[in-house]
Amino acid sequence: MNIFSPPTRVNISAEKLFNLSGNCRNFAHFLDEQAKDISATEDICSFTVENIARINLKILEKTPFTAIRFAAANDKNIPFFITLNYSVASENETDVTVNLDIDLPIFLRPVLQTPLQRFMNTLSEKIKNNAEKLEA
Repeated sequence: MNIFSPPTRVNISAEKLFNLSGNCRNFAHFLDEQAKDISATEDICSFTVENIARINLKILEKTPFTAIRFAAANDKNIPFFITLNYSVASENETDVTVNLDIDLPIFLRPVLQTPLQRFMNTLSEKIKNNAEKLEA
């Protein structure tokens, strides 16, 4: 199942946004307030989503200034990937789209579709707001 955020315009260059979000220590700033007990190294970010689960994300792949792909590194047996896709809008503006590729059991899809879509949308907005603050 694939869930995409709408494109969100961020007022910094694709290179700067890529460099900020390509370090999990910075990526932790983009998480929702429901994320607790956050710990991060340069390549791994771990956090607990209230009333849901502990999530460990590891940077799997980076395509300079275009995309960063994170993979779930946990024992939940529900593999998923989060990809941040960057598109240059202008010299100092970048459109970011967040994609969740998750292999959910079919019976969970109707229950989790809306919360996961909300999470992708929130993550996209948090990237915009916090990347602009970190860069200022």
